[in-house]
Amino acid sequence: MRRLVWLAALATIAFAQKKPAASPIDWKSPVEEKNFYLLAMIERDAAVRKLVHDDAALSRIAKERVAALDHAVADCKARAECYAVALKWEDPNPARESLAKLYAASAAMRDFVEKLRASGMYVRYNDLDGAEFLWRAWADAAAGMNHAIDVFGLGVPPRYPAIDSPAYEMNSGAAGRLAANLAAVLDDDRERLDLFFSPALRFALGLMDLNLRDEAGRLEPMEKGENAAAFRKIRSTDWKRYPYSVIVVPGAGNDRPGVRISPSGKLRVQLAAKRYRDGKAPFILVSGGFVHPSQTPYAEAIEMKRELMEKYSIPEEAILIDPHARHTTTNIRNAARIMYRYGMPFEATALITTDAGQSASIENPGFEKRCLRELGYMPHRLVRRTSTFDLEFVPRIESLQSDPMDPLDP
Repeated sequence: MRRLVWLAALATIAFAQKKPAASPIDWKSPVEEKNFYLLAMIERDAAVRKLVHDDAALSRIAKERVAALDHAVADCKARAECYAVALKWEDPNPARESLAKLYAASAAMRDFVEKLRASGMYVRYNDLDGAEFLWRAWADAAAGMNHAIDVFGLGVPPRYPAIDSPAYEMNSGAAGRLAANLAAVLDDDRERLDLFFSPALRFALGLMDLNLRDEAGRLEPMEKGENAAAFRKIRSTDWKRYPYSVIVVPGAGNDRPGVRISPSGKLRVQLAAKRYRDGKAPFILVSGGFVHPSQTPYAEAIEMKRELMEKYSIPEEAILIDPHARHTTTNIRNAARIMYRYGMPFEATALITTDAGQSASIENPGFEKRCLRELGYMPHRLVRRTSTFDLEFVPRIESLQSDPMDPLDP
C-alpha cells in the first residue's frame, strides 16, 4: 500500500508541472462536458468507467440513487419540486474516499487524472495532489448538478434571473408534467443509470434541455465552423508585426425582440474595425451569447461578426467569435480561453475595445470585486488605458477553469 501511495505522490508531482494543452477540446456533448467534464470523461473512458462501476461503495450509492428515482416516479405525480428534492445530492462526501482509493490503487485512474489536468478544465486545482484534485472536481460536479436542479426543477432564481431562468414557471402544471415525464423516461432507460452520479446527471441535463437551455453547446466545435478561417490563419500569423495579439470586443445586449444587433453593439464594432485597419492586431474577437432578451435566437457575437464583414469588409479570417459569454466578466474570461486554446501568444498584451461607459466599468475596482465574487478569480490583468475606448490587458490561465454554477456558459 505504501508503494501505491508513493507512486501516486510521484505521479502528482509530474502532473502539477504540466501546463494545460494549448489546443481546442474535442467536444462530443458540449453542454454536458462543459458543465460536468469529470463525469463525461468517466463515462467515455472504458477503463475508468469500469473501475467506478465495479467499486463496491460507489455501486451501493448508484443503487440508492436509482431507488430514489423509483420512489419519485411512484409518488411525486406532477410535482416538479418532489423530483428535484429526490435527485439532488444532500452530501457529495460519501464518494470522496472511494475516489481517493481508486486513485491510489489504479494506474488507469492516475492516468485519467493526468488527462483531466491536461484539459485545463480544472486548472485551478492542478497544483493539488491527485486525490484532492479528484475530490475538488467531483465536488464541483455535485454542486453543479444541484444548482441545475435547483434552477430548472425547483425554480430557485439563478444569478441573473432575467436572462438565465427556466422557460416554464415552476409552479405551473406544465413544469410538473415535464418533470414527471422526464423522470419516467429516465427510469425506463436503466442502462444509462449504472454509475453513482448517473440519475442526478441525467435529470439535471434533462431539465436544462426541456427548458431550452442548450446555449453552452451552440455552434461547437467553433474551430471547425464559425472560427475555422481565423483558426487556420493563427498558425501563420507574424505576431511581431502587431502591438497587440487581438482586439476583444464585448457584446451589448438588446432588449427589443427581433433586433439582431443593439445600437451599442454597432458602435463597438465600428471602433474595432478602425483599430483593425490601423494595424493594431491581426484579429478581432467579438464576444457575446444568446442573451437579451431571454431565449433570443440571436447571438451578439454572430451579429457583430456579420456587421464587421458586411459593413466594414473585415475578412472572415480576421474575426473570432465567442457566442457563449453572457456577462462582461465572461466576455473577458472566454476571450482568454480562446486565446489559449487556439495557440495565440498568451503572455502578449491584448486590447479590450468598447464604448466609454463599459470601458470605465471594466477599469473600476468594482469590476474586480465582481469577477472575484462570480468567478472566484481575475480572468485578466489590466496593463494601462490607451484611450477612452481602449484598455490593454493580459489574459490569465485561471480562465480555463470550468464553472458549472453558470450552466448556460460554464
